[in-house]
Amino acid sequence: MSGQLARRTFLAAAAAAVVAGCNDTSGPDAAPVVADHTPIRPAAPAPSSGPASTSPAAASRPPTPSELGVIPVLMHHRLTPNVSGEYDMTPAFFRAELERLQREGYHPIRTLDLVRRDLSTVPAGKTPVVLTFDDSTPGQFALDKSGRVVPDTAMGILLAFQTRFPDFPAVASFYLNKSPFGLTGADVPRALKYLNDAGCELGNHTWDHPNLRHQTTAQAENEIARLAAMITSAVPAAPPRTLALPLGVHPRDRRVLASGGHGSTAYRNDGVLLVGAGPCPSPYSRTFDPMAVPRIRCSSYQGGRGDLLMDYWLDRLPRQKFVAASNNSKVVPQT
Repeated sequence: MSGQLARRTFLAAAAAAVVAGCNDTSGPDAAPVVADHTPIRPAAPAPSSGPASTSPAAASRPPTPSELGVIPVLMHHRLTPNVSGEYDMTPAFFRAELERLQREGYHPIRTLDLVRRDLSTVPAGKTPVVLTFDDSTPGQFALDKSGRVVPDTAMGILLAFQTRFPDFPAVASFYLNKSPFGLTGADVPRALKYLNDAGCELGNHTWDHPNLRHQTTAQAENEIARLAAMITSAVPAAPPRTLALPLGVHPRDRRVLASGGHGSTAYRNDGVLLVGAGPCPSPYSRTFDPMAVPRIRCSSYQGGRGDLLMDYWLDRLPRQKFVAASNNSKVVPQT
């Protein structure tokens, strides 16, 4: 297989790969996963014509811009010191993930930036990466009594990493349910305001995290509308504009994903996140669909060695990934 053909095969597989995996992480009796699609494995990278150059000049040479390359959108769930399922990740494992991303030239952006095709914050030579967190569990974000972020939460780890590497911003997209991070009452708007002020995205993951396919159109719309209203009430300047599908499952009437509700519950989504199972096409590619953004699952379950998890994909992306040019915000999308 030629290198060009291998690349086309890889990109086609990456764009098509979607596997269910967004379990409700509330416990061992979580709802069963329902798949809309089955995963497609990528073609193996084309064999190298020879060993990589190790000369100092080659090592210091900036990567060639490639703004039609793929982008990893990473899907996280529960951060916990005791891993019991395939959607769990330890704080240590998440720190190691950030180390690898920084070392390999990735730059965090929000889902909203991706679906709106605004990559203007990505420095030349860097690759955008989207860090998403579903289910708004306590290990993702918490404030102590003095108002400081708890260090071993996802946000605490991101902030500490940003202190070490100022060019790697503590930016993530958090997809919330009705009790964000296990909080209630006045603690909810306090937490959401903190995250918004920090530059993070507040996204919609529905009110009760149901299987939307089992809902009527009115029920599915209400699930999205109630959660959108909660976020908008807490942070009026930042209504949610992207949605992560619970369980990775679409409602029967997909039109409710784009907009719905009335009055104080009115909502609009510019993008929808799927569950699994590969990298996302460039937003400038004709294959990019903001209402069907694929993600790569991150987990430290069984050492993170599972098929199609983060390391599996990052090992295969160097020749296919998006690399920003100095004018990346001015790229004309393919038609």
